[in-house]
Amino acid sequence: MSAVCNKALSLSDEDLRDKKQLAQAAGTELTAATSELCRALELAEHGDGLAGASVYAGAAQDRLGGAARMLTEVADILATSSLTEETASWYRRIDYDRLYRSGLSLGEVPHTAELWQAFAQQASAGGPLAICHDMRERTVAVAALIGDWLQRTDDPEAASALPRIQSAMADLAAYAQLVAFANKVEPRDPAWLIPQGAAA
Repeated sequence: MSAVCNKALSLSDEDLRDKKQLAQAAGTELTAATSELCRALELAEHGDGLAGASVYAGAAQDRLGGAARMLTEVADILATSSLTEETASWYRRIDYDRLYRSGLSLGEVPHTAELWQAFAQQASAGGPLAICHDMRERTVAVAALIGDWLQRTDDPEAASALPRIQSAMADLAAYAQLVAFANKVEPRDPAWLIPQGAAA
């Protein structure tokens, strides 16, 4: 992944190493947050109610906060370089629909066409840095949902709000999976481009 990224943005070996470690650690935190939130939902439905659920939901929020901080650091590293016009044009001209269908056929991406369109929009607009910013914003948004829920656990409707948070977490995890799949594509590979003159 680091070598691929360096073909889009010329980064030093140290920056590449740091970026890779931070991105992997952010992914680990996201996975852990998903697990913590599932445990919270289980306790809310079948355990000791919202008291225990709050502990796990709070842990999920902390994990997401850590992931967001790491993604900020990744973005800071990516921002030290910029896309060449050739590479920026490549991101704009990718056949994102064909790439998505390829991911589906390989079983490497979930059936989330709406999320894929959101990803494609970010990639077309600004390449890796725009994608990283979007991933961070999505992570912060889910953490904020959990934080809001934690502030109103005394509300009789609090338990029914947890599935909505779990759904948002599932979307975040799916988006991360889409990003991971797209990161395998080698920048400036002409095989994924829409032919010149073809309708976008």
